[in-house]
Amino acid sequence: MELYDSHASRQLDRIYCQTKAPASLLMMRAASAVFEKLQGFDAGGKIWCLAGAGNNGGDAYGVAVLALLKQRAVSLIPCGIAIDPIHPVIAFSKELGLNIQSDLPDLKQVSPGDIIVDGLLGIGLNRPPEGDIKTAINWVNQARKNGAHVIAIDVPSGLNASSGLAPGAAITADITMMCLTQKQSCYTGSGPDYCGELYFDNLGCEAPETHVEPTSYLIRQSGLPTLKRAPSGHKGTHGNVLVLGGWNGMEGAGALAGLAALKTGAGKVYVCGPDFAKRPLELIGVEKSLAPFSQTACNMDAIVAGPGLGAEADAFLNVVWELDIPLVLDADGLHWLARTRPKPRSAPWIATPHPGEARALLGTFPEDRFAAIQDLKGRYGGQWVLKGAGTLTGPDPIYINPFANSALGTAGSGDVLAGVLGALLAQGCAAPERTAVWLHSKAASLLIEEGHARITAGDLIGQLGRAVEALS
Repeated sequence: MELYDSHASRQLDRIYCQTKAPASLLMMRAASAVFEKLQGFDAGGKIWCLAGAGNNGGDAYGVAVLALLKQRAVSLIPCGIAIDPIHPVIAFSKELGLNIQSDLPDLKQVSPGDIIVDGLLGIGLNRPPEGDIKTAINWVNQARKNGAHVIAIDVPSGLNASSGLAPGAAITADITMMCLTQKQSCYTGSGPDYCGELYFDNLGCEAPETHVEPTSYLIRQSGLPTLKRAPSGHKGTHGNVLVLGGWNGMEGAGALAGLAALKTGAGKVYVCGPDFAKRPLELIGVEKSLAPFSQTACNMDAIVAGPGLGAEADAFLNVVWELDIPLVLDADGLHWLARTRPKPRSAPWIATPHPGEARALLGTFPEDRFAAIQDLKGRYGGQWVLKGAGTLTGPDPIYINPFANSALGTAGSGDVLAGVLGALLAQGCAAPERTAVWLHSKAASLLIEEGHARITAGDLIGQLGRAVEALS
């Protein structure tokens, strides 16, 4: 599913207005989509439409007009720079006698069950909100705490439509109705915290003849490769994975990665690190000595390096970096990458940083996740899985995981993901990054559906077989 940043969305809006429908018609279609959705809240409460400048404000006027025509109690409150009064939608609203208030009402006038329509900024945010707009955002959030419902048009005001960053005050919506294009910011970064339930309406516009490239895509099950095995397959054809990890008291990390690789379908999994007495019986131990490790590594189909590894494995990491074998770098492997900046690698490799590890790699916190994943690729090469709310994979192209949930924020979850990636690489999966992210999230979703409010990394591993089956 195609997603767009603010620049691409504006390009498409201009093209549609020139070739498909006039701006005022698109505005009323957007208003109709929003009005239809807000009726899901309906308990007869008053509708408060907040309108900023630009098309987003015009959409809010349109919602107010539709509410008035349906004989609903409605008020419109212009905020910031006023829209051109001769605009058709604004002129029509005045002809109908729409109640337009010059100031925000006292919060005591907003009752629980009232509905607030956020048409303040839309995709127009380019700096932290200030002045009347900031005041309006804070007013909306307080009204919501008091029991009002909030529906945002395109993106909640205060959320950057391109980066997913909220640089200042931002509206927390119950519903966000994306119009014309799906906005990438709603799915990652701060977006999931502010958007509430997401809906989309293309306003009756199909793709224009003048194509505007999407800036990212959503991961969808239908777009993932099948993991169905050949009937004649056996452990020798399902790929061998070597996990370099689980050193110095962190044996669990290496074991989790190894078991996850097995559950994702790897034929055999070797682990260099855990004490043999502590190693799960399903995993094959490799002596933590450079010579036997190097000999084993040369015969692998994929290597996972870093989970629970510590800072004393540079010689081992140097070996795997030089091998012509697919590689996953996670955890301490990423710290090695940031510290050593090795020469470019010819064989495929994937790195899986969480935001803190990305900060170590970039020297700054990855607030703009889209810019960060591009920067990581530019500095180090490889392909990347930037973990966090709305995990990104890419950047060639960028995919966003819309299935993530906070249940994945548990110790060892990243080790499981690294093991899943290793297994997919060993099996020659055509899209390992986004397939691994989907499987990881699917395992968590299966647990949540069964009523598990809190899960462990071991729980995730237990559901990987069912997740893989969904793609088989």
